[in-house]
Amino acid sequence: MVVERMRPYTSTIFAEMSALALRTGAINLGQGFPDTDGPPSLLADAAANITGGVNQYPPGLGVPALRTAVAEHQRRFYGLPVEPDDVLITTGATEAIASAVLGLCEPGDEVVAFEPFYDSYAATIALASAVLRPVPLRPPTFAFDPDELRAAFSPRTKLVLVNTPHNPTGAVFTAEQLTTIGALATEFGAVVVTDEVYEHMIYDGRPHVPMAALPGMAERTLTISSAGKSFSVTGW
Repeated sequence: MVVERMRPYTSTIFAEMSALALRTGAINLGQGFPDTDGPPSLLADAAANITGGVNQYPPGLGVPALRTAVAEHQRRFYGLPVEPDDVLITTGATEAIASAVLGLCEPGDEVVAFEPFYDSYAATIALASAVLRPVPLRPPTFAFDPDELRAAFSPRTKLVLVNTPHNPTGAVFTAEQLTTIGALATEFGAVVVTDEVYEHMIYDGRPHVPMAALPGMAERTLTISSAGKSFSVTGW
């Protein structure tokens, strides 16, 4: 029998909606996978690596060339002075989120997250025996109320989960909003874990602002992103 704190998480809304779409023949807007394959050059490179012997355990931190490429990405797009030694490769962003929460939270620690949220957040927080402190994002702009955000913090706050561009609302947090979040995290001594997997999917000309690019925030921010979303190869 699964432990009591995990009983609400025996299924996922994505699996339920995908099964329902398959059964009814409906268009599936519930799960973030594309209708087409990724770039042909990427598929060809992956196939060549598999057949060329690059298909076994990588180093624990990730292949050095890939870690270097991630660091260069952060410099190129955001001017962040990231070094390859600052980069860890995981099997997708969901593993990175789980590793961050499990590695940084003790039982009873509190995690602030913006609701609605990607459903693995609540399950991972429960797995860590931590406490979720949700802050609502309300339509039509899906902004948060600064007073409600402050009320979610306490001396037990250990992490703040920030997802921008946001899944599922599509909201993109502004630099001002991120500054408010960062100021509270600093005041309460919390680490900010950012889920930025949709960083390259902003369609109105607004820039993506990484939390780590804000003054004083790099040292308390763990940034997560995903090649699966950027290159339309979800599940890799």
